[in-house]
Amino acid sequence: MEWLNDNEIDKQKFKELRLYAPEDELVLLDFYPLRESDEPDWNPMPEDWSCYPEPLRVYKQDYTQLLLKYFAVIYPTKDAFDGTPEPEFDVCSPNWIGKDDWNRIIIEIEKHLFEHDSEEREFLQAFVEWVKEALKYTSIITVWGNQ
Repeated sequence: MEWLNDNEIDKQKFKELRLYAPEDELVLLDFYPLRESDEPDWNPMPEDWSCYPEPLRVYKQDYTQLLLKYFAVIYPTKDAFDGTPEPEFDVCSPNWIGKDDWNRIIIEIEKHLFEHDSEEREFLQAFVEWVKEALKYTSIITVWGNQ
């Protein structure tokens, strides 16, 4: 995988996971792996989370029905970038979720995978595979909602 250059953001192709969400659903969550830097006093800019070639998009109904309970296991937590307390997932603002928290989410999903029907399992497995792949290149995935 190669990060996109700042002038290539238009080349991003979202991977959309959709099971229950209607085709006209507009409320969504976007998952952006953060391109990290070793520079001192580095402060991420939009191009640092907008340069992953295939960010993930999940729509509200699918997030609510299939993912919400798994995200709940990590809260309260701390912002993975600046360490500020995060009491709950915020569907309106950026959520900076670190690798340890993502691994907790993955463990919970995998532990309960066979409690779901085959279509839901396929959705959840695709979600887990995307997260695992993204975590090969970063330790933080930001999640933004438009609610």
